[in-house]
Amino acid sequence: MPTDFIGGGRAPVRRTTGPARLLNEAARPDFTLKHHPARWHEVEGELLPVLSRMSHARGVNNVDHYGDTTRAEVDARKAGWTLLPPESCPASMTPDGLAGYVRVFDGKAGPIHVTAWEQPRSVGSRVSWLSDEQGYRAWLRHLMAEGYIAPPDPAVVDVLREELLSRRQRKVVSADFNKFAAQDVERIDAALDRLDAAWRRVEGEPEPAPPATRKRGKA
Repeated sequence: MPTDFIGGGRAPVRRTTGPARLLNEAARPDFTLKHHPARWHEVEGELLPVLSRMSHARGVNNVDHYGDTTRAEVDARKAGWTLLPPESCPASMTPDGLAGYVRVFDGKAGPIHVTAWEQPRSVGSRVSWLSDEQGYRAWLRHLMAEGYIAPPDPAVVDVLREELLSRRQRKVVSADFNKFAAQDVERIDAALDRLDAAWRRVEGEPEPAPPATRKRGKA
């Protein structure tokens, strides 16, 4: 059966014309993206914020039955979250060239709200989602560069490092006689190196020069 992409993705304030194919998937409510200062992770030697979604589902998590999110927003800010406004995502940062980070597709059970970097893929009645990870990461960098999200606190990096060291300690005990544990230790050591490199980038420190290669003298 041929695989095709389903069109109809749009910003929530826009409407498409003509019949739209309905995705065979459960409805997903609108949302606001948010960030907590303790939520960061290392990705390929770079520290990036981890975002969460504040759902706009009516009657859930202090969103009232009319869909008013005011109380939910106040509670989130009191808990230390930064709510990201739609204008934090300009059209230049999205794959479809539309401003805002939310897109909505028509589903058989109702509207399906996703981020601008997610695209449905239909194989018969089954739906999977493709994700533009590079584009999404570029937007995360934009959020940091424009001041929507503050740089990570050193204490956050310390926590990430301690988690890796704790995992390493558990694995190194059996690394001498268990090749899988030894491989885990190698992966954790590589992750520690990437985390240190990521923190140097945040601090603006230059990358250490590679060790010089010794030349053998003549016999």
